[in-house]
Amino acid sequence: MSETTRTFVALTIPRPLGRELAALQTLLAPEVPGCRWPENLPFHTTLVFLGDVRNSDRDQLCEAINAAAGLFEPFELGLEGLGAFPSVARPRVIWAGIVAPNMKPLIDLREAVVNAVSEMGYPPDDLRFHPHVTLGRIKPGRHGHCDLTRLVESYRGWSAGSFPVEEVTTFASTLGPGGPIYTPIGRAQLESKKPE
Repeated sequence: MSETTRTFVALTIPRPLGRELAALQTLLAPEVPGCRWPENLPFHTTLVFLGDVRNSDRDQLCEAINAAAGLFEPFELGLEGLGAFPSVARPRVIWAGIVAPNMKPLIDLREAVVNAVSEMGYPPDDLRFHPHVTLGRIKPGRHGHCDLTRLVESYRGWSAGSFPVEEVTTFASTLGPGGPIYTPIGRAQLESKKPE
């Protein structure tokens, strides 16, 4: 048995909005041949990818994330628009955007979680943060050059509405033939427990 677990920390998208995202995947699929559309629920937006975490550190890591998240009050985010990484002209990942009138609560929560996991010895490799929900992955060269500029523009007004952010979930990610399988291993509630 492995001594480590591939791990990431994320915000889970509620099921009703997840159904909207699945419907969007169905609409996009004919437009993007060769794209792999993950069906592994739940949809989520990753706060920080940790990579391989020692199983012996897991409980303590979840406690650190719990302490960090507990300092924040719940807040609202929305799902809106389409985009692609690294660019719409040369896409590898198609995503739905995460939006809010004020992104500061999300940015601050993410920073607190990054600080907590870094203190545990798991600093992220990449400190950049672009909040999104992955919809599909395009393998390079499978169907020639793929430019999503027109498609992204046509879905500029797409929205699935808003959802409350009330907890942070730590997931184990197990790679399988049908793509990764995500298993929650820790949940941290946003409770706004201000330090004494």
